[in-house]
Amino acid sequence: MMSSQNGNERYVVRPWWRARSLPWAALVVVSIVLTGIALERTAFFVYVPVPEFIERVRVGRLFMLAGSATSLAAAVWSQARSNPLWVTICVAAPAALVGMATMTATPPSLTPQIAGLFALPAALAGLVRGLHPEIKD
Repeated sequence: MMSSQNGNERYVVRPWWRARSLPWAALVVVSIVLTGIALERTAFFVYVPVPEFIERVRVGRLFMLAGSATSLAAAVWSQARSNPLWVTICVAAPAALVGMATMTATPPSLTPQIAGLFALPAALAGLVRGLHPEIKD
């Protein structure tokens, strides 16, 4: 605890990584957006091995790699901010569910899109709870 110059006021100084909500929230939003772009790029109902489709899948997987990295970074930061464990797990869900499904599934599979139906709302729920610490668990 520190005090002000006049000594009458007291306040708590938190480390910068725990007190900043907006940069953490921006990281979670970037993760959700990158994952959404990746899901759009890798969604195929009819797959034809032509160069345009192959390039589309390659770009989609690169977006998923970036989305997974930002999701994991947001989860680590969530734990450093002393958020509840379920918030950290929800923020990591796009990397854990969609990222793994994207990297292991063959291109005509809709497995990543199905995983995205659960992972993206979970990440959004973790974001809302992480921004409002006054909500009781």
